[in-house]
Parts: sequence; C-alpha cells; structure tokens
Amino acid sequence: MKYLSIASTIALVFASKVYADCWSERLGYPCCTSTNGIYFSDNDGDWGIENDDWCGIPKQSNNNSCWSKALGYNCCTSTSDVIFEDSDGQWGIENDDWCGIVKNNQPKVTTTTTTTKAAQPTSNPNIPQKPAVTYLNNNKDPAEKCDISDSITGDSLYKAAPFRMGVGLYGTNKSSSPVFSKKMREIIKYQFNSVTFTNLMKAEFMLDKSASQANARNGNDMPVLKFDTIVDGLEFCKENNIKMRGHTLVWHTQAPEWFFRTGFNDNGSYVDKNKMEKRMESYIKQMLEFIQYYYPGVIDVWDVVNEAVEIANGSYDASSGWNTRTKFDNNKTNPWYATMGPDYVFKAFRFARKYADKNVKLIYNDFNTFQYPKTDNICNLVKKLKAENLIDGVGLQSYLGPSWPNRNDYKNAIQKFGALGVEVQITELTISVENGNNKFTTQANQYRDVFKIYKDLKKSGVNITSVTVFGLQDHYLFYDNDNTETRLWDGNLKKKPVYNAIMNVLKN
Repeated sequence: MKYLSIASTIALVFASKVYADCWSERLGYPCCTSTNGIYFSDNDGDWGIENDDWCGIPKQSNNNSCWSKALGYNCCTSTSDVIFEDSDGQWGIENDDWCGIVKNNQPKVTTTTTTTKAAQPTSNPNIPQKPAVTYLNNNKDPAEKCDISDSITGDSLYKAAPFRMGVGLYGTNKSSSPVFSKKMREIIKYQFNSVTFTNLMKAEFMLDKSASQANARNGNDMPVLKFDTIVDGLEFCKENNIKMRGHTLVWHTQAPEWFFRTGFNDNGSYVDKNKMEKRMESYIKQMLEFIQYYYPGVIDVWDVVNEAVEIANGSYDASSGWNTRTKFDNNKTNPWYATMGPDYVFKAFRFARKYADKNVKLIYNDFNTFQYPKTDNICNLVKKLKAENLIDGVGLQSYLGPSWPNRNDYKNAIQKFGALGVEVQITELTISVENGNNKFTTQANQYRDVFKIYKDLKKSGVNITSVTVFGLQDHYLFYDNDNTETRLWDGNLKKKPVYNAIMNVLKN
C-alpha cells in the first residue's frame, strides 16, 4: 500500500453519526466500503484510504458507534472492565488485544495499567503505522507453574561474559514466542542482553502477499511488509534495554517464491534483474526504516545475507571467486541467484549500508563455516565486501555435534575470520546431545570446551563480540511434542548442567 499525505497533520477522529449519504462523491472520491480508519479530517469530513486512494468515511449519527475502530481496534463485546484510559476513551481487553468500551456503557474506571497500544500514524508518510502491541501480562503463560527463582537471582550469563550474550526466540507465530511467557521473559531479562527471532523476522513472515499483489495491480510493483509478528518482541527489548539481532534480510530459504515472480503470483515467471533489484531495495528499506523509526537503537546488528556460499558440486557459481550458491536442498533453485546473479549479495549489503543507521553493524552469516574450502570462500567474499566498506563482521551459526567438527578446526576458522579485521559473532550456537546415561553431563563438557575457545580467543585479540545460544528451553512449552535437548534450561525452566559449565568458564 502507498502511504499518502494531504497535510502535515494527520488526525485520528471518529465521526459519531449513522450512515447518511456519500458526501465525498461530489468531491470526486468514493465513500469507504471496507475501512473506518481515519487518516485525515478537514471541513468536508473524515477521510480514509482504499485501493491506494482517498475515500470518504460515511457520516454517522449514533453515539453508541464503535469509536475505537478508527484506531484499528474492535469494540468490546463481552467485557466492560476498564484496563486503561486515555484521551481517546476507555479500553478493555478481549482475545489478547485491546478493545474500545462503547461510551454510554463505560463504567467507572477501577484499574489502570501503564502499557502500550498501537502507535498513532506517523508524520512520516513513508513509514507505516505500527501494528497493535499485545498486552503481554494478559496472556496465559504455559510456564506459570515453573519455579525460576534460581534463574533470576545470582549468576547472570551476560554480566559474566566478555561479549554480548544472546538467546534465540523460537516461535512459528507471534503468540508462541518466549515473550508471551512472563516466566521466560524474566529469565531472558536477567540472563541475556541480546535476542534473535529464529523465524518471525524472515521474509515469509514479513511479506504481505495480498497487499503486494494489490500494489502490482495498481502499477506499483513493489512489496508490502507487515510488522505484526515482530513488534511485541521489539517492545520487550525497548522496555528492558535488550538488543535485538536483525535476522535476516536476504536468504534463499523462508523467502516465498511469489516474491520473485511477476505480479507477486505463485505461477508468474521470474522478474528480471532490474525489477528484482528494486524489490530487494524496497524490502530492505521498509524493514530498516520502520524499525529505526519506532525502535531506534534496539537493532544494532543485522545478518544481511544468510548462507550464500556453497561447496557442494553442482550447486555453486565459482566465477564469483567465492562459490556463490545456485542450488539448495536437493537441487532447489536459489531464487536470489536466479533473478539477480551473484551480484545479489553485494546489492543487499549496499542497500543495507545505505539505509542502516551509522552505528548498525552488517554481518554475513553462514553454517559450517569451519569446513574446507568453505572457510576460504567466505574469506574471499568478506575481503571483497570489506573493500567497499560494506561489512562489519562474520556470523558463525555453529551447529555442532558432540565430536564434530574437530574443535581445533573450529577454533582455526574463528582465528582466520578474525584475522580479516572484522568482528566474529557466534549467532546460532547449538550442540546436539548424544544418547547415554550421562548425556547432559557430556553435553555440559562440550559447551564448556567451546566457551573456553571463545574466551581464550577473545583474550588473544580475536574480536568476538557476541555469542547467541539458539533457544532457551528444551521441550519448549509453547510447542506440542518438542523433543529438543540442546538448550540451557530444561522443560521445567530449571538450569541444566550445561548452564553451570558455561558459567564456570565465564567466571574463571
């Protein structure tokens, strides 16, 4: 959708009369049929936007009308309890979201809570309105019975670490994110100073297919982003002075195929290089500008490109000098390469540098960074990016087995990247567990050895600036039948032996 501006001031007012006639037709505009959202008011009436053009809000005559619809919220239907009151009116909560209490039914306020609802439309017409922010304390917490007292007192990972300590926020929809659990939020606040969305900031969650298709039909062939999956996590970070890692801008996986095709249609042909370059720029621009406008300083590092180097035969373009990925997952086409060629990586970093705030770090992120010849190819890519001042660091995902890779190979790769004069960040640390009676003791020893590598290399001068463990809890309580056992807390949010092993290394 385009964001239009007729005047410098945008008013949010809701007219309170029943439908009479389409007053805006005499001015050359239809009346709105599917929106009550008011973007502007003048002497003629209240204006909304439909199909990328102005429409008149039908005039009403009933004081019992749903005044909160103009602010993007339904009116309450099953509650009259007032949770919050502001200049707009009185607010309740239904279905984990705000609702307006109809004015002639509003009771006396009995409770007030300081919290955040959706922001008003910004005065910058290029920045979309912030989606509604969830009142998190009103949610059912699957961890409510867990005793976390030993995790929110005493030792703290981030306070002991010589680098930023982060944790991955799992979730396949926003309501299954750890920020929707009060107990998990408390642990994160006490133990970590950085978080990363493992899924919810990727293109398949950020792109709005129907709105993008509407754009294309109206001659604007640029994507539309939606931010509803990430605002709750960003609010949590902003309120608690926690940094968030932006993950990830450009990746061949979890990027819907329709994004690369004509009209944003599943059955369309791939667009040409010029159009895809413009779409890439638009996507990066929208993402960075929204976050930097509403959440300045919260995201100070971005994984700009993910997993663009490949070493499997038949799946890379060696002409780039760094084995650009052309295929993945059993011969699937890398759509970024198919539409833009190997330049897509450099284009992404150039656009990220163009729109990122000056203090934001730009990272290339990959898995199996310790494998030969992948390490050398990543080094070649980093050198080229560094020559244009486009990159600040290398992200090592670090999915490790109990004995693979050889820890000296892993250590040598970290040293090799550090020697390039860039930051080294461990972005998705996960060490799998091997079956046995003492599996968690063995796992603790493996994490201990890896953190000792990080600490020793940091002390030797390698610029390791961040370590993120990719998940908080085994048998994740928001998922059914989660069997993962790679994390630092167990299914009851009790510290596993691995926590104490890491802490002992950090404290010594």
